[in-house]
Amino acid sequence: MPLVPAALSQSLQSQWLPRDENGDFKDDAAASAQALAGAIADWFGMAMAAGIPCATAAARKGQLQAQLVPVLQSGAAAGAGQGIALAFMAYVAGQSFGPGVAAPPVTTPAAGAAITAALSDTGAAQSSRADQIAAALHAQALSAIVTFPPPMPPAPVT
Repeated sequence: MPLVPAALSQSLQSQWLPRDENGDFKDDAAASAQALAGAIADWFGMAMAAGIPCATAAARKGQLQAQLVPVLQSGAAAGAGQGIALAFMAYVAGQSFGPGVAAPPVTTPAAGAAITAALSDTGAAQSSRADQIAAALHAQALSAIVTFPPPMPPAPVT
């Protein structure tokens, strides 16, 4: 099944983004990182390349979570947006699709800017912010190329 940004958006809304009027995250950075990593890993577990599913999404969730903790501790939207994109880049790089291995996504800087914009816009509806973040991560995932050993050519993540 290919990646669907709407599915990630729903998970971000229900598991990670603030739900109170002030737009504050209720949990500490570690709990927030766990929720965000869980939403991303569950979503990326549906990724495929050349019809082969991602085999390592769940196993690498802890790595993603560990990278997200200091990013979310910063408390600054710019640092968090870029940090989330960089953590996701590291998470995607090296993911296994059967015999294929994913390269780092090339749209990481653009995704970081989009995530920063979504986190900075605290007046926007939660669903709008989640959609923006999901779209940024989706575009980032699609920019990763999976290389397979011969005779299969490289294939994009879908």
